Amino acid sequence: MRRAIQHAVEDILRDYPKFPQYIKEREQELLHPTPDPDDNVGGGRAENKRKDPTGRSAITIADDGMLLALKKEYKAIDDCLDDSGEITTKIIQELYFKPHTGKRIVDLCEQHIIPVSTTKAYDLRNQFLEKLAKKLHLDVL
Repeated sequence: MRRAIQHAVEDILRDYPKFPQYIKEREQELLHPTPDPDDNVGGGRAENKRKDPTGRSAITIADDGMLLALKKEYKAIDDCLDDSGEITTKIIQELYFKPHTGKRIVDLCEQHIIPVSTTKAYDLRNQFLEKLAKKLHLDVL
């Protein structure tokens, strides 16, 4: 896997614990948009403008690219974690989900947080990252 792709996947993993918050905030932004300033000084009313804010917000939420991307990434990580073993899940949680502990795979093995060798831990982590990159349709080669 190329370094740039690996770093992109790792960044997505670090944001995973915040995804529900991001999704909720984006939905709120779409449901309650800030109104555009009215530049029509002294002009008349818009004649053919329908007032259906609920219908417009439902279409906006269903079609919003950013919201769909957040949900897609969240689901991809969930699926990969569900398909992974207990040790792989522990590695991913320790490295990416906990706030900046500064731990490395070597530290996890030396402190017996995970019961495998350093080489095996790197293999499990790399397999998980490749699987996630493929689910996110990122170029793994």
